[in-house]
Amino acid sequence: MNALVYRGLRLFFKNKQAVMGAFIAAFILIGLYVFLLGDSLVNQLSALSNPQLVVDTWMLAGVIGIVSASSTLGSASLMIRDRERNVYTDFMISPIQKRKIMLGYFLSTFMVSVIITFSVAIVAELYIVFLSKGAFLTLEQAILLFFSCLFTVFCSSAFMFFVASFFRKIDTFSTMTSIIGPLLGFLTGCYVPIGSLPETAQMVVKYFPLTSGVVLIRRVLTENVFTSDNPEAVRVIKEELGITMGGQHELLFPFVLLAISGIVFLAIALWNIKRFEVKR
Repeated sequence: MNALVYRGLRLFFKNKQAVMGAFIAAFILIGLYVFLLGDSLVNQLSALSNPQLVVDTWMLAGVIGIVSASSTLGSASLMIRDRERNVYTDFMISPIQKRKIMLGYFLSTFMVSVIITFSVAIVAELYIVFLSKGAFLTLEQAILLFFSCLFTVFCSSAFMFFVASFFRKIDTFSTMTSIIGPLLGFLTGCYVPIGSLPETAQMVVKYFPLTSGVVLIRRVLTENVFTSDNPEAVRVIKEELGITMGGQHELLFPFVLLAISGIVFLAIALWNIKRFEVKR
């Protein structure tokens, strides 16, 4: 299984197109922020002491959340590509347990996302401190950010593995990923503040599992931003921007939701792949 994980990592990072594709959704968010939403959001938050820093941290938290999902797309496609080239069949008739082979594909997807997500998180923190003039995260906040990213990556990887389990042709999956990447930005409330969405869309965003991960990351990155502002105004703005949402005011709930959702997605994906093999 370790060899399969190493193979997945090597093939992904060797493919420059796949690596660049992992950042497409993040580039879209940055473009929306720079050219369309940035100044408007800053003006709307003018009552705060440092609205620019609030918007910067909100946007960068969204970038981390989106990258955790979009970075799994190229790696998850490896299993489909192997199916199409019958490499997957060769693995299945080998002495290695089928469960370990499938977990090898998932773990390579997970590791790819971990590497890229944590790299982006480090860059985001440096941007906040040195360009946006924010404060460094405390040790406690850094640990919380670490686990927030880790749980988000787990849920994202399981979700993408679940999606990939339904495809047999790499061309079809590639077409679908060009839609899924940007769509995730809307489903997690990263492209547009959640409070500005219609009520029905807000419900979809709030109950989409990956949104919990983005909420956690936002809470950590913005924790040092609102210290000198009016508590009531901060509460309203946090709800509007999706920094806190409903039952997600508590820390435990988002972590539990991400873990359970990830396990469910992974279990269904493994069952679906096994069903596919039985049909063959």
